[in-house]
Amino acid sequence: MANYVVFFAGSGQKVKDDKHVYNSWGKGLWESDGKYIGIYNDGVGEAEGTSGTTGAGWAKAIESSMNGIPSAPQKVIVVGMSRGGVQAVIFAHCVKDKFPATEVFVFAVDPVDGGHIQNEGSFDLRDNRNLMARVTTGLGFARGTRGDLKKKYNLQDDAPKTIPTNVKFYLSVLAQFKGNTRAFWGFTPQAPELGNLTCTVPHQTYELPGDHGCGVYTGNEKKKKGIYGFRTKVDVYDPSRGARGKVTREMFSYHLRERGFTQNFSLGFDLMQAMEYYCQIAMEDLSGSQGQGNKNRSEFSFLEASRRAGTNWGDSFNASPENRWHKGRGHLIKSTEAIRGKGYFVNSRHRQIYIELESRLQAIFLSQGTATDGATAMQLKHSYPNILPWMLKNAEFARDREADKKSFVEFIQLLETMF
Repeated sequence: MANYVVFFAGSGQKVKDDKHVYNSWGKGLWESDGKYIGIYNDGVGEAEGTSGTTGAGWAKAIESSMNGIPSAPQKVIVVGMSRGGVQAVIFAHCVKDKFPATEVFVFAVDPVDGGHIQNEGSFDLRDNRNLMARVTTGLGFARGTRGDLKKKYNLQDDAPKTIPTNVKFYLSVLAQFKGNTRAFWGFTPQAPELGNLTCTVPHQTYELPGDHGCGVYTGNEKKKKGIYGFRTKVDVYDPSRGARGKVTREMFSYHLRERGFTQNFSLGFDLMQAMEYYCQIAMEDLSGSQGQGNKNRSEFSFLEASRRAGTNWGDSFNASPENRWHKGRGHLIKSTEAIRGKGYFVNSRHRQIYIELESRLQAIFLSQGTATDGATAMQLKHSYPNILPWMLKNAEFARDREADKKSFVEFIQLLETMF
């Protein structure tokens, strides 16, 4: 039996664009021991007959992908970003109906339902979701692609917000960025921890500071450079966005191995380099840049958002999704807990890697040369420029503050002394 990996790009994304990770991940999974055959779908707004504004036409990609799997596969990996993340969930339901014995792994990067002026979101599966649907189905006309999909694969109305039981693992990343955009209709991410996605299967949700699409960027882009009037597009690399694409690949690879979907999905870097990427993200978040470059500094950080709901550290973690100041952001590690655990971590995977490497990191960066000679230590510090600054900040966290007793202003002042 063959194995498949199916990609649903985000709104307005071309799935094989070099600035996105999908094609690279697909090649890596084909070359892995699982030999996954790739099925690639452009995002709504790029795929023919779809709308990036309303998400209309999304069902066509799911039906096309299902038709691309001629017989029951052993394993299917589904990756989706933004609206594509919700498409991935619905696709898993379709696989369950057609191939009930197939094992499915879903990775949804900042999945959102998307707004639609006539419906309850882009993925509204109700038969009478709007006036046009009520009139056409009542007159016996064609139900439309989503209606046909629903009927063919016995989809329930709650399919976009329910992880089916054939999914052996559901992995998700939630972007963390400044602004009230999360309050917009349809733009709050779906996650079990936010109470808007039902998931009874094993799952893991990670946070990632940065803009909405940061988890699927390679860092490679074509930008116009040169003097005005003589500007040409050249290849550039954004290290910040590149780091975010790298850590999502690492967490993806880690959980694929843990769940037996593939043992050798190549990373192209080791765990030490993964730690460096995480420390780079952490340092940017603490400085307020949020991975959007110095020209787009948000002056906002994970730790600031964790404070805004009340007078005590961590209040915002306990607020409902509707009442959170940061609308829909999960904040799955309380800042107080992270600090007690030797500092600020981007997410629990960052902390897990740190624990695995802790003795090695201490020997290299904080010892007096007992484990490595000075030249080697300097070379490593040059190769991993963000790890040592991050460790030093965390040493300050652990030594100099009791998180619950200091005010927000005092905490910010403390951060400023560390820069």
